[in-house]
Amino acid sequence: MATLPYGFDATFPYLNDDGLHDCTTEEEAWARLEEVQSYLANCRPLPPELAHWLGEAIRHSKKNRNEFVQRLGIARRTGERGRYSRRFKEFWKEKLWHLGTYNGSGRSVDQIVKVIQDEMSDQEIAEIPTRETLQDWFAEAMTGNQRIR
Repeated sequence: MATLPYGFDATFPYLNDDGLHDCTTEEEAWARLEEVQSYLANCRPLPPELAHWLGEAIRHSKKNRNEFVQRLGIARRTGERGRYSRRFKEFWKEKLWHLGTYNGSGRSVDQIVKVIQDEMSDQEIAEIPTRETLQDWFAEAMTGNQRIR
């Protein structure tokens, strides 16, 4: 039988399954750290996704405290100005890409963005990105490059 690395979970939850809809990296990181603290305080083992998140932050920080807090999501990296976490952005960019690629109904970019905003609203996301931000994400998803304004 193969030994799997700590925290391995083939069914790692998507953003909309983990109960963290505040969209900001720092809020999500603090919520996860509070969850880790709760498990440790009750002498219970960490769930695989938390162990993986914390372990990877430790492993990739290479004993650099700034890198460690950035990997946890508590501090932003230089040049990361956005208010939305990388994972949140990637999740919605994938949906934008899918709507743009498989656009059988011939929707315009504005219509695709409206569909995504409606879906975010249905999921009760606190801070829905602006139309312009979603258009930027759509352009990035379709071309692989950031939109230049």
